[in-house]
Amino acid sequence: MANTTAASGSAPGGQSWARFKAWSAESGQWLWGTAQGAFNEKASFSQIVVDAVIGMIPLVGDATAVRDLIAVVIGLIESPEKREKVRDWVLLVVLLFALIPVFGGVIKGVGRIIVKVAKEAEALVGAAKAAKLQEGAREIIAFLNRIGFKDAEKWFLALRIADYQAKLLERFNKLMEVLNGVLVQIQRKAGNLMPASLNDRIETLKAGVATLKQLAPDMLVKAVKELDQKLREMQAYVHSGGETTSRVAAHEVATGERVVTRADEARLIEDGALPARTANGWRKNEAIVGQPETYEGVYKHEPGYPDLTKYPRNDHYVQIEAFSGKIINRPLKPGEQIYRFFGPEGVTHRYKLDESHPGGGWWGLGSPPKTAKEWREKAAVLDEWNRDGYLVVGTVPADSNIKAAVGTISEQSGKNIPGQYLPGGNPQAVIDMDIAAKGGLANVAEEVIASGKAKPWKDPVTGMTFEIRPTGWTDANGIHGYISMPGAASVQAARLGSREMATKENREVTK
Repeated sequence: MANTTAASGSAPGGQSWARFKAWSAESGQWLWGTAQGAFNEKASFSQIVVDAVIGMIPLVGDATAVRDLIAVVIGLIESPEKREKVRDWVLLVVLLFALIPVFGGVIKGVGRIIVKVAKEAEALVGAAKAAKLQEGAREIIAFLNRIGFKDAEKWFLALRIADYQAKLLERFNKLMEVLNGVLVQIQRKAGNLMPASLNDRIETLKAGVATLKQLAPDMLVKAVKELDQKLREMQAYVHSGGETTSRVAAHEVATGERVVTRADEARLIEDGALPARTANGWRKNEAIVGQPETYEGVYKHEPGYPDLTKYPRNDHYVQIEAFSGKIINRPLKPGEQIYRFFGPEGVTHRYKLDESHPGGGWWGLGSPPKTAKEWREKAAVLDEWNRDGYLVVGTVPADSNIKAAVGTISEQSGKNIPGQYLPGGNPQAVIDMDIAAKGGLANVAEEVIASGKAKPWKDPVTGMTFEIRPTGWTDANGIHGYISMPGAASVQAARLGSREMATKENREVTK
């Protein structure tokens, strides 16, 4: 390692010698504490540590993070209480971004703003909290504009901290190795001349580094998740005509209520009512059987409405997870349309499907899709669930009281036919349709299939009018949502690995 006490040449990290020594002196206060030793001796040791950490930072401009990194690491080593708090690990995650090339320094800057604003917002509620988060979003966009991003809002909306989780853990482990190596080097360099108290301090630091390395796989992951959540809260306040606009639109359709002002929108965001985005689609709700805290923020069953917890599968309430965001219990409104597709049995990519049915509990809400691509992608109806062929459209009568659970369709990925991914995003409604209505639709469907012509039908109980007609689509099956087409081997493997093929009810989970 270079002798950083030299007075000639450039200081590490492209800094001035005065600044480098100032950082080293400040870091030395955290590193050595009250351990005895000559001032010059401790100053030299501090410079060795700071020099080593600076050597891990890919960009000269981010070298200022070294002082804070050392401070946070020492704080975690010295305080068992801090080690148990995710919040303290969140700050460490932010600073670790300085060790990642390309955009790491930028994300570190964004992360600092998120941490600062989130802390200030903790003491606030309601509109005041929403205003603070919105202020933070504006501050982040301003920061990105200052450093030269051409489309700051687009970049910010696409940012996901979780995408960097593996790299952050790798950089943290490397940092721990570097710190431990430097401490060992200092002990060897000083030898028997090192004061006992200083040597004891180094042993304490080495033990602390080992402890942090053991805790990191759990605590760093939790910190990444929390920072990602804070990020998404602020992303929701960015008005680019993109994500926030689409989330609000989805919520408006589901609730039937207009979001008129930004204050209204802020309250929805704070309450967790808006559906959440993933990189490509609409994030599934999480609903684990026996863990109501995983879903009670987005769904609560009300008497008289469909019960989405009635049919769990594999310890999950899959019907709640078929939605993204808040699920609203409300009567369908006069004039509203619901729709669903059905078709005969058949084979798609060597996977055999049973017939699907015109009547059931799961319906799209609003005007039906105009193309097979729109239906597959936005309604997220996988090829393994439904082969299409016919469309049922229902119109709600003026005096109806049809109760529904309504929300945004979540993304879906193929299991029995691997390789298909559909983003979702359209509104959907779940209703309790009685056996007589299902039978009436089935009878009409048989006539439509036989004749090839559209035919109406009215439910004598609810008064809802339906029309069943052929779609005429020739591209509905085996085409949309595939990066590459599955072959015979992959389909057979999926079938063997999942003997629990979708029952009619399971296929209804998304229509």
